[in-house]
Amino acid sequence: MYDMDRTSGRPGPAEAKRLDAFVDAAFAFAVSLLIIAGGEPLRSFDDLLRALARIPAFLAGFALIILFWLAHRAWSALGPRRDGRATLLSLAVVFSVLVFVFPLRLLTESAVHFMSGGLLPGGDLIASFGQLGWIYAIYGLGFSTLALLYALLFRHAETGLEAGDPRRIEANSWTRTWLLAAATGVGSSALALTPLLRAAPWAPGVTYWLIPFGVWAFAVMDRRRAGRLRAAKDAGTPAA
Repeated sequence: MYDMDRTSGRPGPAEAKRLDAFVDAAFAFAVSLLIIAGGEPLRSFDDLLRALARIPAFLAGFALIILFWLAHRAWSALGPRRDGRATLLSLAVVFSVLVFVFPLRLLTESAVHFMSGGLLPGGDLIASFGQLGWIYAIYGLGFSTLALLYALLFRHAETGLEAGDPRRIEANSWTRTWLLAAATGVGSSALALTPLLRAAPWAPGVTYWLIPFGVWAFAVMDRRRAGRLRAAKDAGTPAA
């Protein structure tokens, strides 16, 4: 039977678990696609060695997919409303991550080849700077789409929580982080399509390191704001 919360008319715990289980299965399938996309039947010992040499690239892609999966788990842990909007956004995440796997595999394998000085496979995947720029742009578009979907999910969770609920603050923090990630992906894509790519082919990838620095800056601002609020409360005056 379709489990509904009779007081709110929204899907109950059983339906929420089914949605989470479906999302988990989709992410597991995305990891399988990441392997299959670069896999070939092994016919010799040399084939085995070439397959093992792809492990670092697979690990990089796997880590990023797990990052998105953990974000959905964090959203679920907030106990958000499981209405039609939440379901639609979750399904959009599933669709996007299944498409995102393909540029992710191409870019990570090429990046690992470059960083290894040509020791690891991947040098034959991208033939020109023009192709590299478009791969960066397509990857950035997929990354930004996923990040924006997560920002909408956490925003949806935030609006469904009471003003004094600590989970509301956590949801707001996640929303802000994913908006930063979406903007970074757009910036990386734009940078990849400029002439700068020839001089610094690593620049669009390094752009993503702005995300942890941005998260750190947000944390510093939050701590300072919390300190001002505590000081104002102790002094009995309104905070600036």
